[in-house]
Amino acid sequence: MVRKAVGLSKLGTSGFLPLTERKQVFLPEFTIALVRTPNLSPRYAQFRVPLNFNKLDLRDYLERVYGVGVVSIRSYIEQQPITRITRDNRNYGAWRRPQSIKRMTVELQEPFVWPEEPKDFSRWEKESWDATEKFQQKMRKENVQKSDASEQPDKDLRKAYEEQAKELKNEAEAWRPTWKALGLEFARKEMAKGKHAPAPKWMKKTP
Repeated sequence: MVRKAVGLSKLGTSGFLPLTERKQVFLPEFTIALVRTPNLSPRYAQFRVPLNFNKLDLRDYLERVYGVGVVSIRSYIEQQPITRITRDNRNYGAWRRPQSIKRMTVELQEPFVWPEEPKDFSRWEKESWDATEKFQQKMRKENVQKSDASEQPDKDLRKAYEEQAKELKNEAEAWRPTWKALGLEFARKEMAKGKHAPAPKWMKKTP
């Protein structure tokens, strides 16, 4: 956003500052997650960091952004197990190893105690969230594609054909060809005479 000049330079008399005199804001291009670790001492905190992050980067980040003093840092890379399950929970395809996770455990100069976990989640609509998760899991199980799915018949379509055949057999409904059911009988007669057939009534636009 272009900032208005407030008598900072001669170039700002037109109402706008040049690019070199604007306030530069630099946002990080990475994500760091603080992990809840109830088994660790209050002197230690664990973070999930990008794979290209090193100890000096994390030390500089904590001290400059949050003012947290760091004594020492230990890091390790946790490899993920080999799996075939994709993001839609389908257990097929090529075997693969998901991206590894890098963790860093920091020894702090001052102890840090996690706040108590909230018991009332109504502010965050947890009930609707849980209901959505259950619905999505149900849909995933129903839509799982099996190896012999193409060889199995469509049960719903087969049932619909069976019911329609029973109705026709009992003469509850007279069978009509598709062109009659759509009202194209008049158009077929006109086309047989070699004339230009007008559009059927159901295709005409109502005023």
